[in-house]
Amino acid sequence: MMATIAVQPRSFHRALLIAVVVVWSLGSPVRGQDAAPVKSVPDDQAWTASRTEADGRMVLETATRTFTRDGAPSITLVGVAHIGTADYYKGVQAILDAHDLVLYESVYPTGAAAPGGSDGASRVASTRASMLWLRDRIDATWRADRAVPTIDRVAQHAGIDDSRAPAWIKAASIDAWGQPLTIIALDDGFSLVSLGADGRIGGSGEDADLRLLQRSRQPKADGDGLQRELARMLGLEFQLDRINYAQPAWVVSDMTFAQLEQAFKRRGVTDGMVQGSLRGGGLSGDAIGTVMTILKFMDAASGGSASEAVKVLMVQVLGSKTAAQGDMLGEEGKVILDDRNEVVWADLQQRLAAAPPQRIAIFYGAAHMADFARRLVESGYTAGEVTWSTTLSADPRRAGIDEATMKSLRDAMERAGRRPAKAQQPTPPESDEPSGPAPAAPTPATAP
Repeated sequence: MMATIAVQPRSFHRALLIAVVVVWSLGSPVRGQDAAPVKSVPDDQAWTASRTEADGRMVLETATRTFTRDGAPSITLVGVAHIGTADYYKGVQAILDAHDLVLYESVYPTGAAAPGGSDGASRVASTRASMLWLRDRIDATWRADRAVPTIDRVAQHAGIDDSRAPAWIKAASIDAWGQPLTIIALDDGFSLVSLGADGRIGGSGEDADLRLLQRSRQPKADGDGLQRELARMLGLEFQLDRINYAQPAWVVSDMTFAQLEQAFKRRGVTDGMVQGSLRGGGLSGDAIGTVMTILKFMDAASGGSASEAVKVLMVQVLGSKTAAQGDMLGEEGKVILDDRNEVVWADLQQRLAAAPPQRIAIFYGAAHMADFARRLVESGYTAGEVTWSTTLSADPRRAGIDEATMKSLRDAMERAGRRPAKAQQPTPPESDEPSGPAPAAPTPATAP
């Protein structure tokens, strides 16, 4: 007989809370404590929903809406969950492929942005940051091929595991003065070189060469991160494994890691639950191990019902209006949603002011969409009919969870997630990177 999940100690509640929040981490369904309510979009314009089918299975859905205005391009908001079924992502991909430009969500490495800057110091710094990031990508390809690769080969190899990477690599491989970086083969490694502003060997100041040397070393361990591991445990798919980002019309529109950390610092966030999960797409190794150990132990002890319980909680929490308007993450939630939305909105306005394509999509976590919808309505756009996509389903009977136990788990998750308001004052940014909207993002050369 299948074991029934009982309410477990605080560690299990915390593990479930982290699991459910982090699968939505790049678009977590929470609002800051002082976030203004959405007034321009009716309450029934939800972006996530849950329902129970006749056979008792619970279903989580995300919404897509197209906004139109006379004489302007159409803008489609495609809300997404970061874990779902293969069929879910197949349908989302089809929606996105029908658009001429896709602005997508992805907090990305600072060095993955195209180098640039307004003065010599910033141009040198941004080029060096890109070289440092590229060095590890080149190193991985070198080890796979047993030969020093070209940039095109590095992009191809990186794209096997991450379809976003080729565009980032090609953008980062052009230095701040418009010249391609050079990879020089050595007997036991390679050197990555920028010849500086003058494009000639030697020089000083901004003309000085930038060189990074890479010699033989042991490869670094590589972890998949909590979202991918959790997806596997639940028999589902991770968004980055199923969505094809390697398309000319797809452009990342988000903060870099450095900008994100600056935003957390400005809001006084130093130990946020989701803060760590946004550094490279996963929590720290210790946190991942702790969460997955607890969940896997519970799953084994309950004959598989713990994984079904996680899916039931995902449907209930992520599909609820209360969660979407909650304040569990406080100031951290404002960074995750509000501050990053500002970057996307500024990017969209810049493109609309030029010669925009006729069909634009914004592809972000579903929790971001109410704010985007409000902005569009206030700009004179009208929302069209909603299209609902089934993200996943869960069976409470298989999970062995009765309603009383489920309520206890939800209450425990809320208690584990609450944090007292911090009294510290926001701290101004200390790095050289601008604190406003993101600089030129790593876009393919052929993007509109």
